[in-house]
Amino acid sequence: MTGKHNPIMELHPLCTYFPRMSDDEFTSLKDNLQNNGQTHPIYTLDGMILDGGNRYRALCELGMTPVMIEYTGSNPTQFILSSNLLRRHLTQGQSAAIVSASQSWVNAQAVSQSSATPLDTATARAKQSGVGQRTQQLADKLVKEAPAELVKEVIDGKKSLNKAIKEITPQKPVAPKPEPIPVVKQESQEEQLSDMLDEQQQAINALEADNKVMLKVFESDDRILTSLEEIKNLTELNRVLNERINELMTEKEEAVKTAKDWKDRFLKLEAELS
Repeated sequence: MTGKHNPIMELHPLCTYFPRMSDDEFTSLKDNLQNNGQTHPIYTLDGMILDGGNRYRALCELGMTPVMIEYTGSNPTQFILSSNLLRRHLTQGQSAAIVSASQSWVNAQAVSQSSATPLDTATARAKQSGVGQRTQQLADKLVKEAPAELVKEVIDGKKSLNKAIKEITPQKPVAPKPEPIPVVKQESQEEQLSDMLDEQQQAINALEADNKVMLKVFESDDRILTSLEEIKNLTELNRVLNERINELMTEKEEAVKTAKDWKDRFLKLEAELS
């Protein structure tokens, strides 16, 4: 029997990923338990509270004996996620972070395949948390890269997922502007076109560097994919223009060669007539 003065059982790590009740919510829970008694059992696993941590604490404070059941299933992570995600008032960021943190804990344990949750992909985790895949990917990034304190702030609803992501995302580097290329008055048309293409290539390189940084955060962002496609098209256009410049240079050389040949013939014919 667990009484008011008996040692308090610890919460299972999976149980701690769900935010605790506010003071007002906890007071309402105690009032309900005192008036109506315990209507839902508390599940335990390995001597710890797996599900029902708030009920357990309230019953202990009221001096009531908790009704507890040992969890005997093979998938405690799936059990606690399914039991709490829908009945709690959670934001999408909280749900995604809880699922990601729970799976991270499972991956860190030496558990067998039978007890692990089938949440090894972002798609599966997004389906479990009920959010979009991009939101789930951001939560995965948060759990993987952020300090535990920041993850806990998101799970407890003290900070939004997007704001937390901004805190761990490096500032976007400012791409240097290409230096203007001076135009020589007497340069040929081909040289002018080549200088313009060089300047265009520098701008393309700057865009590529910018997008590589952004892709690390938003791999599925449609705007970035559109930018990459535009860069690809500009790169191809640059290649075609360079080929055309080479063709023009070749034609120019042929024209000069032909003109020289005709000049030699003319001089030879003029000498013969003289």
